[in-house]
Amino acid sequence: MTQDIALRLPELFALRGKEIGASDWKLIDQKAIDQFSALTGDAGPIHNDPELAKEVAPFGGTIVQGFMMLSCLTGFAKNLNLPQHGVAFRLNYGFDRVRIIAPVPVDSRIRGRFFLADITARGDQAALMTIKATVEVEGSETPALVADWLGYLQFAPEDS
Repeated sequence: MTQDIALRLPELFALRGKEIGASDWKLIDQKAIDQFSALTGDAGPIHNDPELAKEVAPFGGTIVQGFMMLSCLTGFAKNLNLPQHGVAFRLNYGFDRVRIIAPVPVDSRIRGRFFLADITARGDQAALMTIKATVEVEGSETPALVADWLGYLQFAPEDS
């Protein structure tokens, strides 16, 4: 089946095992954190109360929610220029593994970096990509988040 994918999606398959891109930097300010809190219900002093966060947490102020960083991956991936030939559509298929490695202070700039770890057949008309995604923080050697992100690819009908 791997050979079939290589023939069906040669440009994409050629990227297997390689970095496929990094996004632009995105500033995460207190307004964005507060909006995310309001949308998801993930509010708390370490995210939404700058004065209390300085007093009770060792981060010097508020920090970005882990799920906010994870949700930013979709927008970051829009910066990727993956080959589209032979693909009718892509769907987010979820994650095999997510780890939040380091806190991200408010007013930090973050970006996504992506590696195509694997691409495997899902029947005759689809494939599953495994993308190693990392959320980087500008000025830090330690990633904020790492994830094995799955993307479902539905093949376009083949020309007869």
